[in-house]
Amino acid sequence: MKKMNNDFIIGGWSQNLTAVAPESFSYAMYGMITNFPALTSGTASAPGWSPKEESAPQHASCNVLWTYGGAGGVPMGTPSDQTEMDAIIDATNKNNWAGVDFDNESTMNVTNIAKTTVELKKQKKESSYTFLAGYDYNNSPQGAANLKSIVENGAADRFILMCYGDSMWSMDDIRNNVGPAIEKTIAQGADLKKIILGLTYSGLTEENLDYFLDLVIKYNIGGLFIWEYPNLEDKYLNRICTRLQINKLVSSH
Repeated sequence: MKKMNNDFIIGGWSQNLTAVAPESFSYAMYGMITNFPALTSGTASAPGWSPKEESAPQHASCNVLWTYGGAGGVPMGTPSDQTEMDAIIDATNKNNWAGVDFDNESTMNVTNIAKTTVELKKQKKESSYTFLAGYDYNNSPQGAANLKSIVENGAADRFILMCYGDSMWSMDDIRNNVGPAIEKTIAQGADLKKIILGLTYSGLTEENLDYFLDLVIKYNIGGLFIWEYPNLEDKYLNRICTRLQINKLVSSH
């Protein structure tokens, strides 16, 4: 595995396989694989790319994963059996992916995700568990129960808290939910450096970005990931690098 920049890491997701991650990134994740039975992006009637067929994009600076899941993933309850779990592992091994990001936005089978992270680890592959970490997570037991089942087997490398919707939340929603979500995640036994905050380029401002960065530093968690990082303005990437002391400033990307 490639060396990380320092104690904090940054990374992100793109739906475009040709998108090149900035040199400051430790991780790039490509998706979203939402047609679960066939392991493709898109839908069964209009499938897109598949990690079974596409090799992992190669970046000098970071490890590259594919994302199983995302908004609109179907059917619910997947991976449903050993065959589907094996397909995930086989695709990862076949095409030189560093691992799998499990993005649970569609009521997945968390028990089987946990089992798959164990198998990936045995084969020296990484995994992350990404989940919505807003009001529902903070105020209902199911999200914490799901996370705890992933945490307890010890195989997942990161727990990524999605703290945004189609755009960045309002500052009131951010203040009311992001800090409590971090604390709830810590309470489930997650290692601090495995906890990552996720935000989106859409609606990003200096105010909300600094709030996220303040929390990353305050709790000394793992770092920050950005949805659709090719759309992230350089001034914000530079602000992230400066605040987290990652010495990879950019003039363009």
